[in-house]
Amino acid sequence: MFELHLRELAISEIKSFIRSYEEGFFTLYRDSGIWAEELIIENYRQAARELSQRIFDGIQAHLVGKLVLGRKIKSNWLELGFYIGDRLITVYFSEDNKNKVRWVESVGIDRKPIIF
Repeated sequence: MFELHLRELAISEIKSFIRSYEEGFFTLYRDSGIWAEELIIENYRQAARELSQRIFDGIQAHLVGKLVLGRKIKSNWLELGFYIGDRLITVYFSEDNKNKVRWVESVGIDRKPIIF
């Protein structure tokens, strides 16, 4: 088993994605005149929290094992892609095999457009 650490950049990228996810639905439904507007917004906030947790859990599950199946070498980092639901999560990481530590350097999340 490897110890897993996330760089500030990776954490920031995930938080930025979740914030954009929340703001997109907030903008869509605020002042909409729908009687359940607050409930809809709160449901999307809850969905954003759950998505965030699933992303962090997925990264943990894929990178702590002895082997990382499906990884690719990308310049100085390694790359791994996996899905959370139907969103592609691309993780760029480095390894210190001697100390059994993996560092998550950056995270890319496939953004789905919100169609109005």
